[in-house]
Order: sequence, then C-alpha cells, then structure tokens
Amino acid sequence: MNTKLRIKQRREERIRRLMDGATVEVLQEQKVGSLLDKNEIIQRKPYTTGEGTQERDPEWLWKKENGHFVPGGHSRFNLFKSLLRRMVISALIFGGVWGLFQLDTSWTTSPKTVIADALHRDMDFASAAAWYERHFGGTPSFLPVLGHTTDAVNGSGIRQLLGKPISGTVVQPFALSMKGIEIVPDAAGAERIQVASSDAGRVMEVIGDAASGFTVVIQHTGNVTAIYGRLNESEVIVNDWVEAGNAVGSLKTTGGEQPATLYFAVKEGEDYVDPAEVVALD
Repeated sequence: MNTKLRIKQRREERIRRLMDGATVEVLQEQKVGSLLDKNEIIQRKPYTTGEGTQERDPEWLWKKENGHFVPGGHSRFNLFKSLLRRMVISALIFGGVWGLFQLDTSWTTSPKTVIADALHRDMDFASAAAWYERHFGGTPSFLPVLGHTTDAVNGSGIRQLLGKPISGTVVQPFALSMKGIEIVPDAAGAERIQVASSDAGRVMEVIGDAASGFTVVIQHTGNVTAIYGRLNESEVIVNDWVEAGNAVGSLKTTGGEQPATLYFAVKEGEDYVDPAEVVALD
C-alpha cells in the first residue's frame, strides 16, 4: 500500500515539474517575442531630422543630400560674398583695360583695337528679338530698342572715294577713338613727307604752330570735311582753295624719338566717318 502511494506521489511530482518547465518556456518565448517586436518598431520609426519636429520635406532632403545646406539649415550660397567677388573681378578688369589705354606703345595697339572694336560693335538685336519671339512669343515691351533699328554713319552719302593724303600704314584704326585714324608714312629715306589734299575744297581752319604741330581743316565738296593733323609745316592758310592732290603740309620723318604720324579724320556733316570706308588707303 505504501509502495503504490509513493509511486503516485512521484508521478504527481514529475507532472508538476513538467508543467512548471512548460510555463517557464512559454514566458521566455513571450519575452523574446516582445523584444523582437520592439526592435522592429524602432527600425520602422520614420526618419526625423536633427530638429525632431521637422517633417520630411522632399525638397529639403534633396538639398541636404546634394550638399546645398550646411549644418544649421543655412544655404552655402552667400549672396553678399558672391556680389563682392564679382565686383572685385570687374574692378580688376576695368583697371587693367583703363591702364592699357593709358599706355602709348606699339604692343598695346593690337589689344586696344580688339577691345575698341568689341565695345563699338552694334549688338545683333534682330537675332535677340527672333529668339525671344520663338520662345516666348512677341517682342518684349521692356526692351523697346529691339523694335527699332538705326543705320550707322558709314559714309554712304559720300558720292566718290577720296584720295589718300599720304602712303603709309594705319597704326591706330577708327574704332579706337571713333573720330579719326593715325597713319605712319612710308618714309623711304625722305626727310619730309608731303601731305596731299584728299579732294578739292576750301581751307576752313589752320590751327597750331611748328612746336605743337599744325592742324588743317578743309571743307570738301558734298558736305565732307577732312582734318589733317600733326603736321610739322602748313602750306595753306584760311580761305585758300585747294585741288585734289595739292600740298596741305608736310611731316618731318627724322630727328624725333617717335615716328611721325598723320592724324586724319573725315566728317560727313557733323558725324565722323571711318576714313577707311571713303578713302582708298591701300
């Protein structure tokens, strides 16, 4: 009888242990499951910025990823620094060009010619207006100049070519001053070079002296005025009548530090004309 009782007690004890073990395993599994769920929730938590409350603005994120912002939310582009940098560069370029035009040496002639030509060349407004109309339709009202064209004074009113005053090389073109040209004569060993009148006309003015140089102004036919400057000698006086090829004055080609140059300008009415367009300089 006692033996059966002990066997029954051992069975109950074993069953109790088995049940206790199963309960512990269930609790452990529940604990592990809750930890996994918590980690998953953390991983799925939406991305937030350093401010915490800022929403995920797509444009802001794109700018941040592409380096358009520095920490603190400020843009890397600084308008003041950019304007200052451009002003400094512009001032340096302006100063360089101004200094170039103050120098009167042979090597500056070519760059001065290029710069002057670029500054005095008219913008092609017709192409700009066509591009604007093609992309936007119509001519912009804020640029009324696009709808107007003006003809530059090119000597078209002069009926015939004028004769060249001297044979030589043009060292300063019309584009530099928009008034006249400078010609270095072909000396060929001559002590003096005679300057001839380009056309028939009446002497209007004789200005200057032998020390500073003479300037002769002649009114030619067809409302054309020619100016002959930097002459060492003048062979005419006011109100003299000259024919084409007559001597106006002369240039002294020897004895000076700088080569003799003739200043020659042509006016049609009150407007200066490029002498190369009305005089056969070649």
